[in-house]
Amino acid sequence: MYDFDPSTYQPISPDVPVEEIAKNFQSPRTQTDGVGLRAVNRSEFTLLAPVIQPTGPAVFLERAEKACIEAPYWESRLGTVHDLRVALVNDGRHVLFCATYSDEFKPYVIDVIRFATPWIDYMFTDVAVGYPGLASDDAIPYIAKYQVQANVWYGGLNPEASPKNIAKSLAVAAAFDNLLDAAQD
Repeated sequence: MYDFDPSTYQPISPDVPVEEIAKNFQSPRTQTDGVGLRAVNRSEFTLLAPVIQPTGPAVFLERAEKACIEAPYWESRLGTVHDLRVALVNDGRHVLFCATYSDEFKPYVIDVIRFATPWIDYMFTDVAVGYPGLASDDAIPYIAKYQVQANVWYGGLNPEASPKNIAKSLAVAAAFDNLLDAAQD
């Protein structure tokens, strides 16, 4: 997608060696079956939808705390989400939904619909103009209408690692630490 030839590339700062840029470059590409950038096994999803005026911003802000409290539950059901941001922008005229996830676009959207419909509907119903609800046949066309592709996106330090890989690695590391601690006692 982006042309990067280390032999001709000039970094933004002359203090940064091109070899350092080359070592970390991720070569993003567009999604196979949808909008968004992808680096190895990590993808970005960005949606910018208009907000119902004048009531939508207040409804969203009233629901934000509960949506944030429950975010780990709903997102863990998907098992592919690295991070998520949902915010009112442009003086409350739009709601911005941004996620970084592992896997391809279609499986991600299908999992969101299958596992997180009540939560997503709680955030968007009576907030986003024309939001049909995720159970509706109009959900995918709605998403397609308001989804945008990032122009600049970084997939993280290890874009091949899924949230499940990361959780497993952390569990192994904790078990190993416990084993070392027990051996020292």
